Amino acid sequence: MADNPALSTACERGRVVACFVVSSAQWCEHDVGERRLAFLGRSLNALSCELAQLGIALKLIEAPRFEDVPGALLALAKHTGVKRLAFNAEYPGNEQRRDKAVSTVMQTNGIEVMRTHGGVTMPPGTIMTRKGTPFSVFTPFKRRWLEQLQPDQIRPLPAPPPQGDAIPAGHLSYLADVPLELGSASWPAGEQVAHNRLGQFLNDHISHYGADRNFPALDGTSNLSAYLSVGSVSSNQCLHSASQMNDSRLRGTAIDTWVDQVVWRDFYRHVVALFPRVSGWCAFRRSDDSIPWRSAPAELAAWQEGTTGYPLVDAGMRQLRHTGWMHNRLRMVTAMFLAKHLLIDWRHGERYFMQQLVDGDFAANNGGWQWSASTGTDAVPYFRVFNPTTQGRRFDPCGAFTREMLPELADLPDRYLFEPHRAGVELDYPQPIVEHGFARQRVIAAFRRARRSS
Repeated sequence: MADNPALSTACERGRVVACFVVSSAQWCEHDVGERRLAFLGRSLNALSCELAQLGIALKLIEAPRFEDVPGALLALAKHTGVKRLAFNAEYPGNEQRRDKAVSTVMQTNGIEVMRTHGGVTMPPGTIMTRKGTPFSVFTPFKRRWLEQLQPDQIRPLPAPPPQGDAIPAGHLSYLADVPLELGSASWPAGEQVAHNRLGQFLNDHISHYGADRNFPALDGTSNLSAYLSVGSVSSNQCLHSASQMNDSRLRGTAIDTWVDQVVWRDFYRHVVALFPRVSGWCAFRRSDDSIPWRSAPAELAAWQEGTTGYPLVDAGMRQLRHTGWMHNRLRMVTAMFLAKHLLIDWRHGERYFMQQLVDGDFAANNGGWQWSASTGTDAVPYFRVFNPTTQGRRFDPCGAFTREMLPELADLPDRYLFEPHRAGVELDYPQPIVEHGFARQRVIAAFRRARRSS
């Protein structure tokens, strides 16, 4: 409830009716997975209890597709007699069209509309180049972002005052076919849980974040991505808390690397809002729409199942399948493997991640996939192809993570762990699906031809 501009704006104007729109058919079309839906349901139940303490009831409104939302909200407005609608903006293409349609219908019926920006620190359109165009590369975006940032912009809004006595939290009839307990042990929901995780990370881990964040066997990340994705904690709260432990400064050796990750989150939202083609299954770089991706269903399935014969890739994919989450270093390694080793269209991987991830977020997921595939903003050069064997030795040097995810390799000595086919023993583990050197040359040639022809 804290640092929610729409809620704060509404509460300043009078009594509030809170609602959340359930668009199950649209979510399915957008590949929102079961773990994500379960976490969202638990988060809504937690929010219902939090709002009830302020005397505000949370209503769920059914609108299966986005085009159904304007009518559903107008019906609620007429039923309750409200005169204003406040909402936090979302930036993908379908969401922007939905919000515009809602605004038009409400204003036509005499209802004031207040659109706020609760999911970013700097709203899209506020960070531009000297020529007034959007940034397409992260580093200069970050530089301008930091130059323009004022201390007040990361000062979180407090939770609004109560509207009256606390009320019982209503039972939310969410999605009948989604078991809300799915993933609940790893991802308990609610604002207090999110803030406890933020505090623990800042107290115990942020000073080592720059050194530890790339090693999946270590507890070196914030584990806040799912909470950020549903708004249980905001980027402003993260940045403000980090600055408070750093003498009120947002830059400093101990926190720089983590602050950069929060700025990346803003950056990808700006890209989605200001370059609408990325919401339409298109590569950010137009030339890369002509890359001749391979149709290889069996290889795609092997990648999804974690049976490629490359242990670090397979460990990451099994972590995703079993937990609904994947360490960020492994997201890059596995994504680059699909796009560059197998030359399979990155959009298949983007969809699969969204279907599996508890923290599934279109802007971050699309941005990360296009970065790894070298089709997006701030793209790695297309000739950079991570060697998954080298990546394993570098980022899981003792093999603790890989052995946990791949128990069939648990007894291999370290020297063979990331090349088990060279161990000279029979294993219940596949041979490498493709040879690294061959795959590297193949993808480089494919990119080179596509960009020359364009």
